[in-house]
Amino acid sequence: NVGFMVADLLAARIGAAFSVHKKSGAEIVTGLLGGHRVVLAKPRTYMNESGRQVGPLAKFYSVPPADIVVVHDELDIAFGKIRLKLGGGEGGHNGLRSVANALGTKEFQRVRIGIGRPPGRKDPAAFVLEPFSARERDEVPTICEQAADATQLLVELGLEPAQNHIHAW
Repeated sequence: NVGFMVADLLAARIGAAFSVHKKSGAEIVTGLLGGHRVVLAKPRTYMNESGRQVGPLAKFYSVPPADIVVVHDELDIAFGKIRLKLGGGEGGHNGLRSVANALGTKEFQRVRIGIGRPPGRKDPAAFVLEPFSARERDEVPTICEQAADATQLLVELGLEPAQNHIHAW
């Protein structure tokens, strides 16, 4: 799960370890990232049900949807590319759909990590559950570091300045 890998990298930057949040059941870290107070969360549900824990966390910490950042894999972006956006559709990503349903809006920020389309006629649902190839596995740590950098820039600068920087990569 690339989102969890990025969350772990950000937690290390904060200097804190994840612990279970009693009200939501998610693993969380709170702290300062680039001078901004953040709550990092790793839902402990099936990916398709992430909203069941994201929604209660947003309510508990009084975080408006527009300030929530979801880090996720994206089929429609080439492997290794990182893109930032606010809102939009779910593109068949059931985890995003679950979060949108829990928040009552699609207007939350996204750090999208490209995994590319499946080859040939392979089922996308099966493709996203497969392990990375040997070549991809070698690249994933660097990609996750870049995604952590992108997330931190998003928190520090806001969406448009972060997009201007990240989308030039």
